[in-house]
Amino acid sequence: MSGLSVTLDGTALEKWAEELSSRGFRSAIRRAVDQAATASRRIALDVISKDIGAPKARIKDAVSKVKRTTQTSLSASFAASKARINILSTGATVSRKFGMTGSTYRLTGGGSASLHVKDAFIVTANGGRFIAIRRSKDRLPIKGVFAETPSTALGQNGAAAQVAWQKAANAELNARLPRELQKQLFAEKLPYQAPADPGD
Repeated sequence: MSGLSVTLDGTALEKWAEELSSRGFRSAIRRAVDQAATASRRIALDVISKDIGAPKARIKDAVSKVKRTTQTSLSASFAASKARINILSTGATVSRKFGMTGSTYRLTGGGSASLHVKDAFIVTANGGRFIAIRRSKDRLPIKGVFAETPSTALGQNGAAAQVAWQKAANAELNARLPRELQKQLFAEKLPYQAPADPGD
């Protein structure tokens, strides 16, 4: 589960809190948090797809919709699952001479950004195809070769998707919250005054 963790300038909020009804103030914050979470999820989904190397349509179901704020909680979150992504969907190839050549963790980097698995082969079963390796010199058992999981792409410290999501969440909430508070002031028929510049 990935929750918004952002930094805000509280001096402006204090002024708005004095002028708005407590319900209106909370409603404005909820709208801003929900909008920021939804926008940052879209960005995270795009970066997860690029990092794994698979089409966004293949990743979409592995990233939950935003769990929105409630009257008792101003937290919004979404989760990425451990869905196994067929590495063939990333464009990996297999040949008799070279085995598997592929790539995942493309933006985050590391050894898996350039994969070469010499003894890999393609298995066709139940109408599908996947890449596998043998666990021993025997014919069976075999082990599938999969791409980075969406949960790793989002949850790993320093991973491209985590960095992009955190940056987007901060930017989105800091931009949206003042607008929603201003809308609420107008809705409550209160005059809007921009907060004083802290540098004055």
